[in-house]
Amino acid sequence: MTIHVRGWAMLVAALASVMASVVAGGRVGWASPFESTMANGSGPVGAASAGITIRVSFSKDVREAPASGRLVVMTARKGSRVGEAEPLDGPFWDDPQPMFGIDVKDLSPGTPVVIDDGATSFPAAVSRLAPGTYRVQAMLDMKRENSSWRREEGNLFTSAAAELVVKEGAAASVELVLDRAVAAEALPVQAGVEFVEVKSKLLSEFHGRDVMLRAGVVLPRGFDPGRKYAAVYEVPGFGGDHRGVLGAANRRDRVPENQAFGELSRKAFWIVLDPESPNGHTLFADSANNGPCGRALVEELIPAIEAKFPLVAAPAARMLRGHSSGGWSTLWLALNYPETFGACWSSAPDPVDYHAMQAGNIYENANMYTDAAGKDIPSLRTSARVAMSVRQENLMEEVLGPDNTSGQQWDSWFAVWGPRGASGNPAALFDPGTGVIDHAIAEQYKKFDIHELTRTNQGTWGLAFHQRIRLICGTLDSFYLNLAVERLKPTIDALHFLVYPEGRNGWIELVPDADHGSVMGAARARDIPKEMLEHLKRTKVVE
Repeated sequence: MTIHVRGWAMLVAALASVMASVVAGGRVGWASPFESTMANGSGPVGAASAGITIRVSFSKDVREAPASGRLVVMTARKGSRVGEAEPLDGPFWDDPQPMFGIDVKDLSPGTPVVIDDGATSFPAAVSRLAPGTYRVQAMLDMKRENSSWRREEGNLFTSAAAELVVKEGAAASVELVLDRAVAAEALPVQAGVEFVEVKSKLLSEFHGRDVMLRAGVVLPRGFDPGRKYAAVYEVPGFGGDHRGVLGAANRRDRVPENQAFGELSRKAFWIVLDPESPNGHTLFADSANNGPCGRALVEELIPAIEAKFPLVAAPAARMLRGHSSGGWSTLWLALNYPETFGACWSSAPDPVDYHAMQAGNIYENANMYTDAAGKDIPSLRTSARVAMSVRQENLMEEVLGPDNTSGQQWDSWFAVWGPRGASGNPAALFDPGTGVIDHAIAEQYKKFDIHELTRTNQGTWGLAFHQRIRLICGTLDSFYLNLAVERLKPTIDALHFLVYPEGRNGWIELVPDADHGSVMGAARARDIPKEMLEHLKRTKVVE
């Protein structure tokens, strides 16, 4: 299975069955990491060729003014696992493909820029492309407002792939023309779906520019504006945003009324939040790089939603649901804002204990790329096969945006959980070339380590886990996220409280042999709508 974005794409796929860089002359001296990457299965690298030239330009037909931004060339080698996928659908996690990035400034229409060995490259420099036939495309990200360049109006890209044939000892070249611009994306229109957008005073002041908060809202089935309803606040996984509300709307219209979700859809609004930022998913946590995202949600967006729609303004009536990055977000919100949210259902959350940052340990290990034996640490597995390493994923992010500006998964974690770096960008937890961990920065991650914080706040966070939080994860999670949940669960299970004012309704369940997507087919996951209904009835939000 080809995977392009964490959480969101995999959750959508699983639900369907039961559930997407430096200026030329930059980081060229990374020969050892590239060679190590290739030695651990990232694909073939050829000997230096007689000359490979990739030229990229754009015409006045697509843009008349000069352009500045991050220019990325992506490839797909014929015969690879990616099949006939468009190169611009990369990075390809199931079978990483070569890609190259440079920064361009004031590039004029018709003036070609050359991608050479000065580009930030994965897995190695352009001149070391292995013999083969490659389909090649390019894009120019001029905005850096979102984790996906495809959502940013005006970005340029090649609409069709060109072919680059590399033969040993022979010169090769390809000309790419950025002939399309990303069009403005209108909000989808569907009966019973509305969208909310408000300017955040908190985030606008933090960033010194206008920042908008957004949500997609599914009205209840048989909506009666004269009565009050509960609300399910869904936080999408990485790569998802408020437009994912259409999935909830389709489910509302498809599921029979005599099923739990059908009944829930009559009693509650389903509200999908937008977690996107220039640094990727914000996790709705207040952070040094993204600003007060949690506060903005609680103090600005939710009050605006409740002013627009007939919602019960009480914690018990506000339920949280999230998967992957959305799963971590909902845990964080439930634990930090108990006066706002009364119940949480989280699945396959991002790491909840940084002793298990996926398959690595940021507190005790020396390196995030290799273990003590020098073996590459994996980041993604599909079935029994390791598909991608932490090294590969981070080097691809570096091509998309150096100095932690890619907006992709690891850079988004740096932005949320870590400090701001001297450059003004998120500080790196580890060196992007060598993987060596900066333990001074790792210590600062403890402010967001859910397991660590629960240990020191057992009377509040521990009680919240027992009363309000439900967490499910597969033991074969595709991103090794089960390892952190397996550390957290014994701590929660060992806690005992004399009084449970709300009853003991929380649980943590590890589903044997389930991965990041298939966990949603487990009985406990399928019962989430039923449990939400039981919660609403028990707390007398609905009858």
